[in-house]
Amino acid sequence: MRMLICGKFVMTPLRDAILPPYTSKLVKTLLMRAGVLEPFRRFYQGLGEGPKPFSMTPLFRGSKPLFKEWGRDGGPLTAAEGEPLWFRVCMVSSVDILGELLPGDEVVDAPPYGVFSLSLAELEVVDPRSLSIGLSGSRGYVRIRFLTPTLLSTKLMAPPLDHFLRRVRRLGAKYVLYPSPPHICSFLVRLWNVVAPEQPISRKVTPEWAAYFMGRLCEVAMVVVDYRSRPITVLYDEKEGSYRRPRGFIGWAVYEINTRRLVKALDRALALANYLGIGKSRAVGFGTVAVEKLDAVER
Repeated sequence: MRMLICGKFVMTPLRDAILPPYTSKLVKTLLMRAGVLEPFRRFYQGLGEGPKPFSMTPLFRGSKPLFKEWGRDGGPLTAAEGEPLWFRVCMVSSVDILGELLPGDEVVDAPPYGVFSLSLAELEVVDPRSLSIGLSGSRGYVRIRFLTPTLLSTKLMAPPLDHFLRRVRRLGAKYVLYPSPPHICSFLVRLWNVVAPEQPISRKVTPEWAAYFMGRLCEVAMVVVDYRSRPITVLYDEKEGSYRRPRGFIGWAVYEINTRRLVKALDRALALANYLGIGKSRAVGFGTVAVEKLDAVER
């Protein structure tokens, strides 16, 4: 059986450290050196196409994710000796690999960033099919906080027709820079159908058409009633002499969901997003979100 496995780790520098501008780079290094990522790599090699059910956050200081916006001054990100920072890693995987995912307290040398202690603070194992944020009935309100830059591909809402997709594939990667309901819904349906293929969002059409149709329904029936978001460009790393600077958006949005069918379908998918995030590059710290049900919205 595949379960949702989510670990919260605490990382503490053993001396003052300069952090990378996007701190999931350090998180990845720590996990690789602790041997935590290898069982995931083996498991996901057997998965087909679609969004991978894996996410990793950047480092957090309290409730604030640590990354630098491109073009803003302020010096490098730093962490003081003995200062605890945390991050979270979540995946849907076989429980058989749990023993390989639970490192003890370790000291990890992660050049060029420094030496750190690493410990597992919390572990959660749940059946993804039991997830819920409490939506029910024919109407609901949801707030999504986009904590790290969210990368929603413009291609998410391309109809899954072969002749059309051949043309779309030739287009470069472009991202929606606002909390677009159809793109969010289309992605969540794709992710859910990978996580729980035995309980797909729709049994009447293929997963690709289900993602497209649900996106179109959300365009009409999932209404933004309040929001505060903005585009943001971050420096992820430098590779072969060029900078990789993803541009997405952060902030929050409140949505009113107006149909019973959509409320039922999105309840589990939005709960899953709390663990696995939304959008592209969730495995390197993008698309970290916090989703909650609201009882009402002030007009």
